[in-house]
Amino acid sequence: MKKSWIQIKDISEANTLLILPCNAAACIGNYFNAEYYSKKKWNTWREADLNLRDLREKGKVAFAAVDSVTLETQPDDPRGALVLETEMDRVKNEEGEDWGAPSWKWFRPTPSGKWNYLEELTAELVKGVKRVESLGFERVVTLVNPCGYFFALAAAIEKCGLSGKWLQFRVPAHPRYLLEAVREVAPIVKDLADGKKVRGGIYPIPRLYPALVKESKLYKDKLPVVWRQFGRVQSVSDVKLKWKTLAV
Repeated sequence: MKKSWIQIKDISEANTLLILPCNAAACIGNYFNAEYYSKKKWNTWREADLNLRDLREKGKVAFAAVDSVTLETQPDDPRGALVLETEMDRVKNEEGEDWGAPSWKWFRPTPSGKWNYLEELTAELVKGVKRVESLGFERVVTLVNPCGYFFALAAAIEKCGLSGKWLQFRVPAHPRYLLEAVREVAPIVKDLADGKKVRGGIYPIPRLYPALVKESKLYKDKLPVVWRQFGRVQSVSDVKLKWKTLAV
């Protein structure tokens, strides 16, 4: 049976990297394999591939995932917690069992006030960010929704001095918004892959902004300084103004 998606085997021709959240199909070592992800047989990776198909066919846009499974399965791997589509076998487990979505309860402070897991993930993402940057992509775009993943990745990007270069889209944490987010971002990724210059930074998506504001009120834990700035929600005027700079 012919695959309905493109999986790039060699990223040497890619000038743009799109970093997406992992999904349940990680357990079988293939984020594209929706049959293991949902009854709808669809997921964010398949949606991104569909919307970027022309560039994917040319090998110009590669995908990667933030995946905290690597903290359990490969804690000493120098590649860290960013998994390229050419190496998805890194997150496969022998049982083929989904270990569950990265809930915020994993990242909340311990009773003693420690943020151990968020610190560990940030450290592993620093490794991943440095490695990705060394691969020579002209542009890196992130679209990561779980709060713990977003905070850790944003902090890692800043620690590596790349906040002004990498383009980070902030979206609500609930997965129901992911497909729409991909459709909103895809035209911008196409423009970037074609050479458009855009300043890096964090860009909330205006269409999803109301949901982001509503959702942010549910997270009551006060973040430590390292991540606090990434938990703030920008004003609607700032969001709209920044979005205009990305207009295609």
